[in-house]
Amino acid sequence: MRAQQPTKEFVLLKINKEHDKRTVIKPSAIPNAGNGLFARVKIKEGEVIGELGGQLVSDDNYPEDSFYIAAIPECAWEKIYPYKYIDSKEHGANVSRINFAPSEINGVKTGFQNAAIRQLCEAPYFIFIAVKDIEAGAEIWSSYGDDYDYDSFMKLQAIRDFFCGLLQINCREEFSYAN
Repeated sequence: MRAQQPTKEFVLLKINKEHDKRTVIKPSAIPNAGNGLFARVKIKEGEVIGELGGQLVSDDNYPEDSFYIAAIPECAWEKIYPYKYIDSKEHGANVSRINFAPSEINGVKTGFQNAAIRQLCEAPYFIFIAVKDIEAGAEIWSSYGDDYDYDSFMKLQAIRDFFCGLLQINCREEFSYAN
């Protein structure tokens, strides 16, 4: 164990903000989802959409009530000790506003997700990649990974009806989803 004491100072992760020029934050098409991320220009499959920035956070200053916390991959912890997380609520770059969309509903593949998170052992630790071509004006949707609790969001009737309506399936008697 290290002798160094955890710090409480405000440290921002440096990211390439040039990616933000290709996207815009505005109200999401998803009901009750707040703001979402939209492509300003066409983004081709495989291109980086953006890097997740924010305030570096240690176990000592972890905010329990934030939906904008990302756990930095363990392979990077030694290099950035005492930090283990990024709080992207205030300084997360545009990609911090990508909303979730399910990959399956009732066992049917949706095709809704057009972005994916890639974790890295080096800064910036998280990048979002286009998993298919994204047309200018399209909302960008992804999964946040297996450790995120989607149930409180996905069990809302307006959310269920929105995604089932896009998929043109009846979800009134059965509703399940996969991230």
